[in-house]
Formats: sequence, C-alpha cells, structure tokens
Amino acid sequence: MKLRGAVGLTLAVVLTSGCALSGRSLGRFVDDKAITGAVKLRLAAQEAAHLTRVNVDTFDGVVYLTGEVDTYTQKSDAAIVAWRVNGVRQLINDLQVREAPAASVSASPRPRHPLQDRLHGLARVEPLGATGPALAYDGAGQVVATVHSVTAQQLIERGIQGLAAADGRPIEHVSIDPVPSQIDRPVPHFHVILWHVSLSRAAALW
Repeated sequence: MKLRGAVGLTLAVVLTSGCALSGRSLGRFVDDKAITGAVKLRLAAQEAAHLTRVNVDTFDGVVYLTGEVDTYTQKSDAAIVAWRVNGVRQLINDLQVREAPAASVSASPRPRHPLQDRLHGLARVEPLGATGPALAYDGAGQVVATVHSVTAQQLIERGIQGLAAADGRPIEHVSIDPVPSQIDRPVPHFHVILWHVSLSRAAALW
C-alpha cells in the first residue's frame, strides 16, 4: 500500500509539474531522482560544507556534477562520494575549481597510496569501496586511471579482460606494477592500471 502511494505521488508530481520524462520510462525517471537524492544526501553528510554547494542531476544513470569548489581535492571528493551511490553508471564531473592545481596536491592530508611511491605524478589514489578498484587522479583533479589490486592467482584466473574500468570510460592502455612483498602480504600482488589517458600523458606521471 505504501509502495502504491509512493508511485501515485510520483505520478502526481510528474503530471502537475509538467516535467517531461525526456524519453525515459517512469521507472527510469524515478530511479534517476532517487540517485540524485542519494548523492545529495551523501554530499551533505560530509564534514566539508563546500560539498553542499555542488549541483547534482541524473539522466539515465549518468550523474552530472556542476557548480564551483575551492580546490581540486574537493572536486575529486565530490566524485568519490557520487561513485559510492548504487545505480550510478557514469559520472560527468564538470565542477569548476578556483585554485591552481599545485596548491591542491600539496594541501591534501590523506595518506599516500603505495602506487604513488612509483607514480610520483599521481596526486591521489582513492578506493571506491572496501573491495572495489581505486581511481587515480592527477594534480589537476582529473581521473587518469582505474587501479585494481590483485594477487598473482587472481590475475591468472580473471585475466586483464575481467577487470573493468570503474566508470565505464574507454581504456587507452594497461600496465601492471608489482607490489613489494610485506609481512601481512606474503602472496605476490600486482596493481593493474587501466589507463584512461594516452601513453605519453601516462609516461609523464611515472
């Protein structure tokens, strides 16, 4: 009964507001609104108040972030928050940044990802979840690669073809970087880097 009421209310809002579905089914429209609401709630829950000034819109599972933030770190923060919402197929991060890229990199207080010890041009490497891949950002706050951390056995069983880009964007090329052994990680591990930028631009980050 509650579900019928919610659907009825959604229909009433759509009909009375004159809002066009723009080729979407009602179900898709409702899902997009739910994604937008969830992203906004997560942004508002962050400690940094600047993320509440980010505009969010969703169309067919693609989330669009617009507005203005103070730093490139804040821009990537907003992207990471949005990616952690279920149902997001793709993200268009069109946030404008006030500061210069170099200031953003030096101001980041986060611990370094092990890959940054080898790829010194990476400003941040942020996991999308507890078991998912990570997104690698350059100094301008742009996503340059999706990084999967796998064991040698996983790499053999799944192959590179079984590792997907986090946001469905094209993969320009792939590199594999061995992870130094540690006491808590005796089994050989590798970082599989799915690059979203050209070979020359990736080479500049090493």
